[in-house]
Amino acid sequence: MSQPLTGGCQCGSVRYEVPAEMATAAKCHCRECQKATGTGALTAAVYPEGDVKVMGETKTYKYTADSGNEVTHQFCPNCGSRLFLKSPSGLPGLTLVLAGSLDDSSTVKPQFVVFASRRPAWDNDDPSVPHHAGMPTG
Repeated sequence: MSQPLTGGCQCGSVRYEVPAEMATAAKCHCRECQKATGTGALTAAVYPEGDVKVMGETKTYKYTADSGNEVTHQFCPNCGSRLFLKSPSGLPGLTLVLAGSLDDSSTVKPQFVVFASRRPAWDNDDPSVPHHAGMPTG
């Protein structure tokens, strides 16, 4: 069994541990993810909710995604680093860990891209992975 991965916020107030094996990983170019990261996309590793062990308190920010599903971002209340997101109606039972918050994100390899139609020209994606114009259904 591989060593778990660790991560946390910028100031160190929130730390977490996840299994080395993630369910999948994805890159999202929706405007909410662009605004959340200040970049062209959000890259996340996906885990079953119970596999994410969090040490420290987080705050939440909720919004309604283009799909109509509610999304909750969890972030450090001290430094503001975004760490996780959940969508109980869109991705029940899963936690998305923002790849940039991992101590070593080298194992995160997005398996697909969503909202590719909103990708800024300056943000490149791996052309060998499936791209979806919006959020795929089903």
